[in-house]
Amino acid sequence: MLAAAVSASTPFSARDRLLDASIELFATRGFQAIGLRDLASYVGLHAGSLYHHIENKQSLLYELIEAALADLLADTKRRMKGASTTSERVRRFVQAFVAFNLHEQYRLILVTREFVNLSEEHKQQANRLRNDYYALLSATIATEYQQRGKPDGEITLITNAVIGMLYGQSQWNDIQVGEQQLTEVLTRCAMSIIASSSNTTART
Repeated sequence: MLAAAVSASTPFSARDRLLDASIELFATRGFQAIGLRDLASYVGLHAGSLYHHIENKQSLLYELIEAALADLLADTKRRMKGASTTSERVRRFVQAFVAFNLHEQYRLILVTREFVNLSEEHKQQANRLRNDYYALLSATIATEYQQRGKPDGEITLITNAVIGMLYGQSQWNDIQVGEQQLTEVLTRCAMSIIASSSNTTART
């Protein structure tokens, strides 16, 4: 539902409608292209009244990105809980990303595209969550390497390669694939990256 279409009679507060509109407008038009007057007009508020709900536009962007990262991290942890093998942990990690991309696409766009518009202080704060997210996959890869008796010097590189692959997939706007099928395909790709690096290390 478009934020502008939310009726004042719904349980959504003015701030809820503002956050909803901000996610949509920043994702579809870009953070730099949207001013506070645009946001106010979209939700039917006076521009001056926005400061009752937010500190400024920069803080608003940080709040949205922080919440998106926190939700992705929490759901990924929940899904990975109880997985005992590397392949199953990777599959559940991928599954959480695919679900977030399909159901929270605008929020993922903010994380991937608008992160650069955060202030340096906000980037550092948001990076703590992003690092925690990366660590979930990194720990899985490390376990796999240790089981095979391989050195762990490439773990960070492989972690970034897998997550980079997932973020890249989120840009495939012209491909319509179901959630389960997409999860399985991307899991195979991720496991191939992990296995290929492990095999390369074994030969050196």
